[in-house]
Amino acid sequence: MIIKNPDGSETFYQEAGDPTHEPLLLLHGLGADHEMWHPQIREFAAHGYFVLAPDMLGHGQSSKVQTLSLRNWEEQINALLAHKGLKSCTLIGVSMGGVIAQFYAMRNPQQVNRLILADTFGELKTRTEKALGQAQIIGLRLYKLLGPGMLARGMAMTYKAPFAALARDYFRRQSRHVDFDQLILARKAINRIDAIHKIDGERVPTLVMVGDQFGDTFIAANRKIAAGIKGAKFVVLQEAMDPSNLVNPRAFNREVLAFLKAR
Repeated sequence: MIIKNPDGSETFYQEAGDPTHEPLLLLHGLGADHEMWHPQIREFAAHGYFVLAPDMLGHGQSSKVQTLSLRNWEEQINALLAHKGLKSCTLIGVSMGGVIAQFYAMRNPQQVNRLILADTFGELKTRTEKALGQAQIIGLRLYKLLGPGMLARGMAMTYKAPFAALARDYFRRQSRHVDFDQLILARKAINRIDAIHKIDGERVPTLVMVGDQFGDTFIAANRKIAAGIKGAKFVVLQEAMDPSNLVNPRAFNREVLAFLKAR
């Protein structure tokens, strides 16, 4: 389904479940789209939730953009919630989606029932953090020069573990029609996130998860988010990596559903 946003852009989204049930809004990662949530959309709907999975601006079937900021995505979320007549929802964001979810929860706590983050970051302030963020932009520019085929091979190497086959196949498909200019705009936008200690954990119960396969630095970035949100639960998922919902959907779904039902 497609809706027209107030600024004239369009949002494509998929939905599943009963619209009268508790709404979950799923925010995908960089270079992905709503199909990244295939292992969750029907599963969460079957557990009694109303699931919305949009393509974020610059991705999938939603509008391409000339400029992009975290506020643009915030406005996109507001437009979708208004279109569905929803005053609030639970936000679930992985990777880039986790950055967007933090920004939204920081600025709109009254519209976020619960916050679930995975494989993401909340700020880039240390020398190491800034270097990693810049390296991602450089990498995208390099892949733009080398072409989609090289990106596909890079994805195959990243997700070469047998347990990551679902993610490997998904990103191989995505690599065929990637728009590097849009991805560079998106990466620049998320590099500006500044959410640590700025989300009210008493108002917005939060779960932070991270896969164990991308190393201690990545785990520490997610632990940092949880430490900055009062009462947040922190979980390291085994045999998982960004995006954990695709690499280890069984463990991801188990933790998400347990958190939702416990609250």
